[in-house]
Amino acid sequence: MSKPSTDVEHIARAFPSPKDSRPARSVVYHCGGHIYSAIIGKPRWPCDDARRAAGRGTGIRAGLASGNTVLSIVATRRAVEIWSREPARDWPNPSLVSHDAVLSIDYLDGPEAIAS
Repeated sequence: MSKPSTDVEHIARAFPSPKDSRPARSVVYHCGGHIYSAIIGKPRWPCDDARRAAGRGTGIRAGLASGNTVLSIVATRRAVEIWSREPARDWPNPSLVSHDAVLSIDYLDGPEAIAS
């Protein structure tokens, strides 16, 4: 039997995506004056600071889960797409995050830059 995290990563890798895009495990980003953490297999969360959102701090999440479970995070040349299970609740699906709003991203295939 596979681990749940492996199943989530398999779904994220198989998710339809544009050519020259990269699947990601998680992303921390600014949106509307707040910092959010999106991790595949979990709902996104507002966070109280970027260090804690990236898992390097000891604090707790700043609020309640926002939206539905994240199915896939795809970094494209244009933006980072966050796809959620329907209904996505108060988020567009996909949510498009500009690269300059991204504080950190954990790629499924390693730390290299997005293909140019």
